[in-house]
Amino acid sequence: MSLGAVDVLVVGGGPAGMAAGISFGRAGLRTLVCESGSLPADKPCGEGVMPAGLAYLERLGVSPYLDLEHTRALAGIHYRSDCGASASARFAEGPGRGIRRTELSRAFCERAQEIDALEVRPRTPVRLGLRGPDGTEAWLDGRKATARLIVGADGFRSEVRRWAGLQGVCPRRRRFAIQQHFRCAPWSEYVEVHWAGDAEAYVTPCGRKEVGVAVLWAAEEKKTKGGQRLMASMLSRFPQLGASLRGAEPSAGARAIGPMHQVARSPVCDGVGLVGDASGYLDAITGEGISLALAQVQALYDAIGPWMISHDGVPTARDLQGYSRRISGMVRQHQGITRLVLFLSRNPRLAERAIKGLGRQPELFRWLLSANMGAVSAASFPKLEMVRLATALVRG
Repeated sequence: MSLGAVDVLVVGGGPAGMAAGISFGRAGLRTLVCESGSLPADKPCGEGVMPAGLAYLERLGVSPYLDLEHTRALAGIHYRSDCGASASARFAEGPGRGIRRTELSRAFCERAQEIDALEVRPRTPVRLGLRGPDGTEAWLDGRKATARLIVGADGFRSEVRRWAGLQGVCPRRRRFAIQQHFRCAPWSEYVEVHWAGDAEAYVTPCGRKEVGVAVLWAAEEKKTKGGQRLMASMLSRFPQLGASLRGAEPSAGARAIGPMHQVARSPVCDGVGLVGDASGYLDAITGEGISLALAQVQALYDAIGPWMISHDGVPTARDLQGYSRRISGMVRQHQGITRLVLFLSRNPRLAERAIKGLGRQPELFRWLLSANMGAVSAASFPKLEMVRLATALVRG
């Protein structure tokens, strides 16, 4: 039995996939979003949505559906080292928001129901087939559909990326992450980042009585321990955080993911566009994943949405090059900062000095946060402040 032809088939129902479905569907393009699991969906995630990301949620019409009971305003970022160094900076663009992943997914689902041209199918794995002049064959629960555009939004282990021949070579160094939620009132208006050796712990307030804790590390410990034991082992590295969590009960089980670093040779090919983690993923260490994914979706729609409205047939890789160029610039600056922070995570003594230096230069820290979310360009680079920080690192 055939489902017929659709304009856009989105594989993956996370924030990137649902945002793509809403963007194309509300433009009148027949759009189908398929999620292999259930919806609303949960996933290990830092859950901090930066100010730029909140602006995209507003533009998509998702914000009114958020239940503020499961969200929390975020003033900025606060770094803490295990040796006592501390640095904090507020977002120059206004507050971000910690949003429980299941709450964000629910809000996306409710917004999607308003769009006539959009259909969302949970528990529907997709098997992609041949690509032809009329589109790509896709099999959903044994039923065939044909799509002019495939949007790969199926995460950093993307099957769409592999099927399309866009998978790159991943590095040997591997990083993992584990997350768990705890019932307790948030003790800070910041996302706290605790540094201890080769690991970092992120504490994100995501409600009036709940915090999410995610730990990132570069080691093989994940192979030998289960979720709860692994989380307990990781949290033992952070005594300050342990003191803040004392007496707090877990509100959900611990969930681990990794290895995180994934490479895409290109985000596009004929009839295919990759968004979010599927387009390549470096690391979660700077906490910009959701906001960056929403920015990529907007870039994809801007590049090819109007073309699909006015043309028939399948967009070629050349038609999609506008998207490729745009996210190349978008990702380059973000990954530059991510690589800098990863370098510090591999050099704990240097990280300690850097945190002390940022503590003395909060304006530089604030600029780095803005640059990470693409709100300022490298042209506005504060050279004098960076020279001061570099001097402090060398003297230290």
